[in-house]
Amino acid sequence: MAIHLNSSVSELPGIGGKAYQALKTLGVSSVQELLWYVPFRYDDFSIIKGPGEVVAGETCTVRGTLQSIKSRPAKNSHMKIVDAVIEDETGELAVIWFNQSYLERTLRPGSKLSIAGRIDDRYGLSIVNPIIEKGTSSTHTGRIVPVYGLTGSITMRRLRDAIKVSLPAAEEMVDWIPNEILEKESLIGLAEALRGVHFPESREELDQAIIRLKFDELFLHQMMFARVRSERTLVSAHKIPLNEELLKTFVEGLPFKLTTAQRKATWDIVQDLDKPHPMNRLLEGDVGSGKSVVAAAAIKSVADAGHISVYLAPTEILAAQQHIAISSFLGEPVSLLTRSMKKIGGDDASRDEILSGKTRCIVGTHALLQDRVSIPNVGLIVVDEQHRFGVEQRHALLDTGDGPAPHLLSMTATPIPRSLALSIYGDLDLSVLDEMPPGRKPIATALVPAAQQEGMWQHVRELVESGQQAFVVCPLIDPSDKLGAKSVTQVEKELSKGSLKGLKLATLHGRLKPDQKEKAIQDFRSGKTNVLVSTTVVEVGVDIPGATVMVIVGAERFGLAQLHQLRGRVGRSDVQSYCYLLPDNLTENSEARLQAMVESNNGFDLAEKDLLLRGPGNVFGNAQSGFPDFQLATPADVDIMKKARERAAELLDQDALLESYPHVRDRIERSFDKVHLE
Repeated sequence: MAIHLNSSVSELPGIGGKAYQALKTLGVSSVQELLWYVPFRYDDFSIIKGPGEVVAGETCTVRGTLQSIKSRPAKNSHMKIVDAVIEDETGELAVIWFNQSYLERTLRPGSKLSIAGRIDDRYGLSIVNPIIEKGTSSTHTGRIVPVYGLTGSITMRRLRDAIKVSLPAAEEMVDWIPNEILEKESLIGLAEALRGVHFPESREELDQAIIRLKFDELFLHQMMFARVRSERTLVSAHKIPLNEELLKTFVEGLPFKLTTAQRKATWDIVQDLDKPHPMNRLLEGDVGSGKSVVAAAAIKSVADAGHISVYLAPTEILAAQQHIAISSFLGEPVSLLTRSMKKIGGDDASRDEILSGKTRCIVGTHALLQDRVSIPNVGLIVVDEQHRFGVEQRHALLDTGDGPAPHLLSMTATPIPRSLALSIYGDLDLSVLDEMPPGRKPIATALVPAAQQEGMWQHVRELVESGQQAFVVCPLIDPSDKLGAKSVTQVEKELSKGSLKGLKLATLHGRLKPDQKEKAIQDFRSGKTNVLVSTTVVEVGVDIPGATVMVIVGAERFGLAQLHQLRGRVGRSDVQSYCYLLPDNLTENSEARLQAMVESNNGFDLAEKDLLLRGPGNVFGNAQSGFPDFQLATPADVDIMKKARERAAELLDQDALLESYPHVRDRIERSFDKVHLE
C-alpha cells in the first residue's frame, strides 16, 4: 500500500492502536506530521568495525557472526547476565547484556548481527548493552542514528521504522521557498532536508538539512512579522501632534539630565505618535538605563493631546512602584488599578477620574487586558517587560472595531544583541538605551566560594549597620520545594540566628498575599527592614535606592540574563554597591557564566556571552514571538536569522502582495490560521 502525506500513521507498520494514540498525544496523526517530528539528538554509530578491530573508549558499530550466547545469574543480586561472543575474520569480541535474558531465546548462534555502542574494558574488552540489529540492515546501527522524544507505549525502534517507511512521501511536499532564494543561500530542497534530518548519510548531509530547516523557520517568522507590519499601516490611530515646546518644558523640569540615548529614543517615539497609523515600538535598555522617564515623556504628549495612556506592568509590585514614578515625572494625577484592588466598575473612583478628565494615565498589570476592562479614548498602551506579551497580543490591540487603535510602546530590560532583537521582535521598530545615567558607579561583583562566605556576611553586616540595605535572593520559597537548593524560609532563619542576628530581616515571595507583598516592599523602601530575603519576584524593576548589596544564593541555578536583572536592583544611586554570587555546585559552564558576571556590568556584552554559553534550545516560542514554536532554530543562529531577514525584505520589495509567490503566501496564511486555532 502506497504511503502519502495525508495517510494516517495508523497505516504504517508497527503503529497499532496504542502506538497511534501515543503519537496523537504528540500532535502526530498523519504521515506529514510524522515527517515534521524531528529528532532531538543523534547517536553516531557510523564507524563500522570488525570484532577484532575495536579499541576501548570508542563508539562504533561492530558487525560479525554470533558465535555463542548464554545467560547466568549475577553474584550477590537477582540480576541475569547474558554473555555472548561475536566474531569475523578480524577476531572476536565479548558482548554483555544485563537483565535481558530473553536475548538467549531470540538470538541464534551463527546469525549475522550488527551491534552498536561504546567499547568498554571494565570487564575485559567488550561492548555492554549494545543496540542490536539483525542481518546487515542499517536503521538502528551502522549510521548516524536519530533519537526522538517518546511517549506512551511507542518504542524508539517502531518510531524509527515508521519514519523510514514514510520518507518517500516527503517528495509530495511543496517546496514553498522560492528557487532563487534557495540558490542564493545554497540551500538543499525540502524533501532532501527532511530525509537528511531523519536519516543522514553523513555529518555534512545532516548539517545541510538542519541549516535548510532552520532557515525555513526563521524565514517564515520574518514573513509573518512583515504581514503584521503591513496590516498596521491599514489601521488608523489617534494622531498625537508633536509639541516640541511641551517636551522641552517636560525635560527641563526633570531632576536629572537625560542621556543622549534617552533623548534619541524619546524623539523616535513622539515622531511615531504623530503618524496616523499605530506606533509599534520596542524600547530596549539595560537595567537602570532610564526607560520609565522616556515612557513618561510619551504619556505626557498623549495627555496633552487629550487622550488616555495605559501603562501595563507584569506584577502588582511593579505596577504600584511605576505608579509612584510616573506620577512624579508627570506632576499630575495617575490612577492605579490591579486585580487585588476593586476592578473598574460603575462607581469606581478610578473610572470616575478618567471619565471626568482628572487623570489621563492609568497604571495596572497585564491582567487589565485579559479582564477586558473598558477604558475610553486610549491613545497609548505601554507594556513593561514585553517578553511576557507576544505578537498576537500586540496585534490584537489593533482590533478595536470602528475606532482608532492605540499606539503601542513595548519595553524590556533584558538586553538582546540588536540582530537577535530584530528577529525575535520583528514586528516592532527598535530603540535602544545603551548609555547609563551619569554618576552611577559600576557594581562590584564577586564569586564567593563557601570558605569565604562568613567574611562576606560580615561585610554585609557592616554595610547594613552603616545605614545601607541588602537583598538576599534564593531559588526557592520552602525547603520542601526541591532538594539541594536553599530556600527563602531556610536562609532567613539561618541569617537571623547567625551572621545577621539582631538586624531587621523580612521575606518576600510569590505565595504572599498582595497586601503582604506590598507591606514587605514598603517596609524595605522606608528602611523599617534592613535585609529583604526574597525569591526572584524582585528580579524586574523593584527600585530601592537605599539597597546597595545583592547576595544571590545558589547563583549557578540562575541564567545570565536573570543574574544581571537581579544585580540591577542595586547600584541605583551614587553609593558603591556590591553583588555577591554564592554557588552551591559549580559545573564548568555555570562557573563560566558566573565569571562573566564578575568581569562585566554591561548587559549587552553579557547577552552576547550568553549566546556562546547557552546550549541549543527554543527560547523564542509563543511567549516571545506569538508565532509557532521553533523546532530547530536557537538564539545562536544569528547568521541564519540575518540572511532570513534580508531575503524576506528583498522578496517583499519585489512583490509586496506575493502575487508571484503563491506557495509563500499560502504558507504564511496556514501558519496564521494555526496560531489562531491554538
